[in-house]
Amino acid sequence: MKRKRSMVRMATHVPLLVRVFEMSEGDVLEMGTGYFSTLILRWLCEMHDRTLYSFEGSRKWYDRAMKKPKPFQKLTYVENWDDADIERPWGMAFIDHGGNNRRHVDIPRIADYAQYIVIHDTEPESDKSYHYSKIWHLFKSRYDYKKCLPWTSVVSNFHDLSNL
Repeated sequence: MKRKRSMVRMATHVPLLVRVFEMSEGDVLEMGTGYFSTLILRWLCEMHDRTLYSFEGSRKWYDRAMKKPKPFQKLTYVENWDDADIERPWGMAFIDHGGNNRRHVDIPRIADYAQYIVIHDTEPESDKSYHYSKIWHLFKSRYDYKKCLPWTSVVSNFHDLSNL
């Protein structure tokens, strides 16, 4: 039972991920691959002729994602997140990579490039791990999906998110 509960917690971002994908256009950035996000984003990108750029810092998750490469997905293994080539325009970005001390560093790098940024694990209790309180002020609009734990949030400097 414990495994099922943890798998469900890994998928709480799915409703918002799909909704934001539908609202966006252009290339998709995924920071941190996973069972749910990578499969869903691959499927959506293939159906809508968009390119998915996935960056992964864990060799285990990178190898798992490489088992089923797709022509519309560019997968990059990252040894140092500072070297990840992410400062460019994105239709949407999904932030769920490991390394608790990285998300609040990497999100500002794309704040003025990504039309929408979907961020996983944003409930207040997670701030001690992910330090999101350091980045919220960088965005003009924010929406928190609170129907299940962990929360997922969307931020944007380009779009009003009150309609989500």
